[in-house]
Amino acid sequence: MVNANEWLNEKIPMNKRAQATYIYINRQCHKGHVWNTDCSYCNERNNTARPPNYQFHNTLLEGELDLNDFINLQSLHITGLNSMGERHQLTSLKIDKCNKLTSLQIDNRNTPASILSKQLVTDRDRSKEQVEKLTNIIRNIKDFSLSDIKLATKKMEEENLEYQVTVIKSKLTEDCQLWLE
Repeated sequence: MVNANEWLNEKIPMNKRAQATYIYINRQCHKGHVWNTDCSYCNERNNTARPPNYQFHNTLLEGELDLNDFINLQSLHITGLNSMGERHQLTSLKIDKCNKLTSLQIDNRNTPASILSKQLVTDRDRSKEQVEKLTNIIRNIKDFSLSDIKLATKKMEEENLEYQVTVIKSKLTEDCQLWLE
């Protein structure tokens, strides 16, 4: 096992971190080995460190992992265990400044959810926030009234309803379709 932040400092330079969008850290290689001398993944020849995507194999981390420098990070996967059944032993995962993070996978049954230093936003929360922002923008447009928004909303609901009826009708037999008309 290696100290997570020391390992990170060695693998990804500070000047490349803001570009990173994907980090995959796995104890096993792509071929499922924990260690095989003939495997190019096991021997770290096929680890990829090309911004914005980073993949690392044969890595087992412990301690705090601070990813706050990765401001454009969208996906983080930390998975795998070694041949003795050991898993990553992360005590803290700092992702407070990773505002674009949409996919987080930590495959470690021994790691409590409390290691996360950021409250993850659900899709519902994100959609609600986007609607609120859009509403505020619309309100600030001159000559745009609330009645215009209500009218547009009603039209969208009617179009959606018409589409749903069309889909349902298309699934009915010919006799049932004629009977409905």
